[in-house]
Amino acid sequence: MKIYLTLLFSFITISLFAQSKEILHAVNFLGASIYSEPNFDSQIVGLVEVGNKIYVDKTLDKKVKKRISPELELEGNWFQIILDSNVGYVFSGDFSAKTIDRDSNPASFEELNMFGKELEKKEYTEQTIIEGKSYPMEKIVTAYEFALINETLFDDCHDWEYLLEGFTLSEAYHQLINLHSRKYNNQTEIPAIISREGNVWNFSDIDAIQSLQLHDLGDGKFKITLYSCT
Repeated sequence: MKIYLTLLFSFITISLFAQSKEILHAVNFLGASIYSEPNFDSQIVGLVEVGNKIYVDKTLDKKVKKRISPELELEGNWFQIILDSNVGYVFSGDFSAKTIDRDSNPASFEELNMFGKELEKKEYTEQTIIEGKSYPMEKIVTAYEFALINETLFDDCHDWEYLLEGFTLSEAYHQLINLHSRKYNNQTEIPAIISREGNVWNFSDIDAIQSLQLHDLGDGKFKITLYSCT
């Protein structure tokens, strides 16, 4: 009985500890580095794989910026976490409090998204006029809690438009990277930022993906656009 009560007390203590901590999920496609100190130049002592969760012990007040490229810096804070009884630090921009979903992808990896619950999906056909002739164009519109995805299929080409709402710049950037990166035989290919025009970031092509862009629309709204032709 004493052993049972001890185990029960330990279970309750762990459960209360978990409930008292903020739970976040890693959204960095490459994983979130764990640093020995709240400094990007400090030793990396671990890695939180994408999709895995952490319990935040403490949030440091000072704002910091993580440089992604000359055209983009992500602003955030340092989170203090407990790692095997040792203190470690992670950058808040590598994590999200949103619900994470993972879908299997033919490119041999899982796509991570922060869209929330799927609400509605519509598929229909429109006619488009080209040089006086009418052609069918397929449309797919999928509504989620925090995203609206418009897809257009025509003549072996596929156009996407992702409208995101309630996202931070870090979440929107990582959402783009998770959707359009590739992993092949332990090799990783990630779209690189090649230029910025105002609040629009242009990314490099990957495979058939072209004209990949991230638009900052303001007030937590973002748009990801691209097309693919085979």
